[in-house]
Amino acid sequence: MKLIKDKELLKNIAYQIDLLNTLGGGVSETYVDIKKLKKGALINVWAAGVNPESFKVVLNNNQLTLFSVLQSEEKPEMAAPMFNRTFMLPPQVNLGGIEAVYEDGQLQVRLPYYEDAGKPREIEIKQL
Repeated sequence: MKLIKDKELLKNIAYQIDLLNTLGGGVSETYVDIKKLKKGALINVWAAGVNPESFKVVLNNNQLTLFSVLQSEEKPEMAAPMFNRTFMLPPQVNLGGIEAVYEDGQLQVRLPYYEDAGKPREIEIKQL
């Protein structure tokens, strides 16, 4: 006696169970380190087992969002989030100069400061 005749349904259920098992115990935690330097800041992200294509970096106004997605090779429409972190960027960050580089299993986001950030500037007083 067959309980479920639809083999495609069984295959989809098996894949979803496998995906949830991977998320629940097969993925290591993502480590984020932020360093402030004289000319800018660095955000370093380490996520073991995450390929570079899974990472995304999105800038919206002064909000920087870093995330990675576990995508199914068999079914591209099926995806599960693995990591998501949003940073509010301070005004001294040059938004147009932000770069993201993936090297040796690490994502590095470089946040350059404006050249004159932090330097005092005298404001001219206009007479009306």
